[in-house]
Formats: sequence, C-alpha cells, structure tokens
Amino acid sequence: MELLQSHAPLYYQLKTFIKNKIELGEWEIGTAIPSERELEKSLGLSRTPVRQAIGELVVEGILEKKHGKGTFVAEPTNTQTTTTLVGLLEGLKHKSLQPTVKIHEYKIRVAPIEVTSKLHLPEGSQMIMVRRQISVDHRCLIVDENYFNLNLTTFITEDNLSNNTVFELLEKNGIHIRKGSQIFSSSLLSGLNAELLNLSEGCPALVIKTLLFNARELPLQYSISYCNPDTYEHEILLSR
Repeated sequence: MELLQSHAPLYYQLKTFIKNKIELGEWEIGTAIPSERELEKSLGLSRTPVRQAIGELVVEGILEKKHGKGTFVAEPTNTQTTTTLVGLLEGLKHKSLQPTVKIHEYKIRVAPIEVTSKLHLPEGSQMIMVRRQISVDHRCLIVDENYFNLNLTTFITEDNLSNNTVFELLEKNGIHIRKGSQIFSSSLLSGLNAELLNLSEGCPALVIKTLLFNARELPLQYSISYCNPDTYEHEILLSR
C-alpha cells in the first residue's frame, strides 16, 4: 500500500487513503480495517500520524472502535438539516433517500393530558393517534406517535398516511401549515418503541416533539418522534 505523494501532513494523507478505500468499497461497512500496527508497517509510518488519523476518523463517524475487537468501518449516519419547517419523513425524502413507512397503530382514542394541553382541547377529548415506523435501507430510524385534532383532520386514514407525509396530507386537503414548534430532548426507550427501533429497553434516544399550527394559528397536530441514536442525527443551521 502507498500513500499519495503529497506535501500534506502524513496523518491527513492517511485519512484520505482510508476514506478512498471505503468509498471504493474495498473496505466495506461493518468490516474491520487493518490494525494500527499493520498500517504502520505496510505504509512505513510512525505511530503518531496513524493514531491521529484513526482518532479523527472515529470522531467524524467514519470509523468506530470496538473494545477488544479493533477498528471498523462505521454505519453511515442519516443527518437531517433544518432551515425551514419540514417533517422528519419529508426531510429524509428531500435528501433523496427512500424511506419506507409502516403503520403499527391507527385508532381514535382519548389522548393523554400532555397532548390535549398542546392542542388546546379539553381533557378526555378523542383524537386520531397513529404510530409509524420510518426506515431507510431496512433499518429503523424513527418511531413517531402522531396525534391529530379530530375536529380539523377527519380525512386522516391509515392508508393515506402510509403513502404521504403528514405535511403532504394536510396540504392536499387544503390545510395550510402556518408555523410549528419543535422541542428536542432525550429519553430512555421502553416497550414497543424500543422494539420497533431494535434497541434495548433503557437505551437513550433523541426525542423530537413537534406541534403544527394552521393558518388561523390553531394547533392541529402534535407528534413525538423517537430517533435511533446510532443511525440518525439532526442538524439545525442558524444565522445571525
């Protein structure tokens, strides 16, 4: 193996070398790369640039270290960047990914107090509740619980939510989304949400709570999204 002939620092040349191996498919996702000692020997490098290159690629999420096993090519993370109001599913589609949606629950039920409070409805109000599993490449990224104000969204059905994003469905039925709010937090997974995300109970997850308002600024939909921390990250671009 040879590094590029370059005036760039050796650690940077090694980073480029490793990235090229991964991009060309020579080192596949989930497989171990040569050990630091093997890289030192085959490339004629000292320990310092090898460790720096590996360390930076781990921080960047390209490689991951597994205790007692070595260094592996990491699973790519699906990053969603927010600059305007979009749904999580809609954001994945905008990135030219091909997410699949599976409906696990669809029912009209009495909503939790947290939800009726957010939607400015009396306690005990009935709402449409939908739990969806959103996956990319057969890996679950998001499980979300959606609550719809039954008075404003009678057109919501299990079938049309399987084939449309929430935003698409609302707008197709003449509802203009004026604004929304999002709250980011973390929570320990349990029950069905842990099962659908294929994570252990007690595993931490990114939680995004979204509230949508119509043109009259009436709250019409509230969702709680549980995101797999191994495969999903959310970036917010801010300007000043």
